[in-house]
Amino acid sequence: MIEKQFDNLIVRVNRTNIEIHAERKDIEAVTYNSDLNDLRIFLKENAKKVWKNFQPKEADSWGSDYDEFYDKKTDNNGYLFFRNGLNFDSPSDETTLLYRFNKRKMESFIYDLDEYCEV
Repeated sequence: MIEKQFDNLIVRVNRTNIEIHAERKDIEAVTYNSDLNDLRIFLKENAKKVWKNFQPKEADSWGSDYDEFYDKKTDNNGYLFFRNGLNFDSPSDETTLLYRFNKRKMESFIYDLDEYCEV
């Protein structure tokens, strides 16, 4: 597993997905614009390692829309949105997990993040 910290976010890369965690359960995680480019580069590089044929592309279905994800462990949804940076709503106050990306959600997220960062 690869792990890297960005402000109050921790990105964990494993064999099948990429997770975003907060440092502590009580932190409401927000990553501001100044840090987004470093995060974008790290996510993009590691997504290409985790998933074969990773290619950023626009969301074209509910499965590729990254606004929310379902966490089986907490039986709840986590949310991700842009507002003066990245904002997360954790699926539970009992976990540091903020978001778990699969390949298709990461493809559409990186597509939008590239545009947001004006790459």
